[in-house]
Amino acid sequence: MKSLKKFMAGELSRVKKIVKKELKPNGTIVNDKSFELFNSGGKKLRPMFTILAGKLGDEAHYDNVLKTGASLELLHMATLVHDDIIDDSELRRGKPTVFYEHGYFQAVNTGNYLLSSALQVVSKIDNPMFHETYAAGIREIVQGELIQFDTQFDASQTMDDYFRKIYRKTALLIVLSIELGGHAAKLDSETIKKLSSYGYHIGMSFQIIDDCLDFTGSTKTLGKPNFADIKNGHYTLPVLLLRDSDPEFKAMLEEYSVTKENPDALIDCILQSDAVDRALEVSTEHIEKAEAEIVNIDDPVRHYLTEIAGMLKNRRN
Repeated sequence: MKSLKKFMAGELSRVKKIVKKELKPNGTIVNDKSFELFNSGGKKLRPMFTILAGKLGDEAHYDNVLKTGASLELLHMATLVHDDIIDDSELRRGKPTVFYEHGYFQAVNTGNYLLSSALQVVSKIDNPMFHETYAAGIREIVQGELIQFDTQFDASQTMDDYFRKIYRKTALLIVLSIELGGHAAKLDSETIKKLSSYGYHIGMSFQIIDDCLDFTGSTKTLGKPNFADIKNGHYTLPVLLLRDSDPEFKAMLEEYSVTKENPDALIDCILQSDAVDRALEVSTEHIEKAEAEIVNIDDPVRHYLTEIAGMLKNRRN
């Protein structure tokens, strides 16, 4: 069987053509920076999931699946631009963010332009459930940004707060990619449900690993400064696990949440503990649950979804 990369190459190329047509540079900052962000890399996971779901349906609907994949990539890019504003991020994929290079207003405009482009691509798909699902998903993504504000520098936030936050931050967009791909391909509801559950667990695992890499990765491999989450008051799973098991660290975290001084002491505690390893165990549990959801999905789709899960198990950058 072909590798995932070779299997997806043709379809992803078609998705890229749709995106590039929408973002063709024309001398305006929003177009040029949007196009630059798209070309700067990224794993293109969201359209990949959309395409894999679409492969289970009738080929007659496949053009709509490709448009959906392009739309989800545009939506993902919009969330990245807005996240960089919220997190005051200097780098994205190793390059200056729109926010740092051109300021707040141009960054907001670029994010909004990407969002409107995402909706334009799929505007002619004739499927009420598709558009209902998409609209509800975007609303929930925005709610996730508000939750991120509410829990910033909150040392008393619960594990449930954290999991709700990363669902809306990452897992939701993966679930949405699969669901919309399923609706575009007119799959049956039971298949969409299983695929969506797979996407939920993959998305949760993906974000937990990202949160761990913020401690163990490097600026070069991550494309952005490490330790950014804790410095910005976003307390991720390693932090919360250590908080709940180490009273001394909990006291330090509570003090830091008030003073916002000396994050290095907290970072040292995390790195000297087993908190990252324990967080990665939670990630692995999600991967195993994801694999269990697709045992009855037809090949080659099941094979490639399983391969993605396996890649996630070994992800270290």
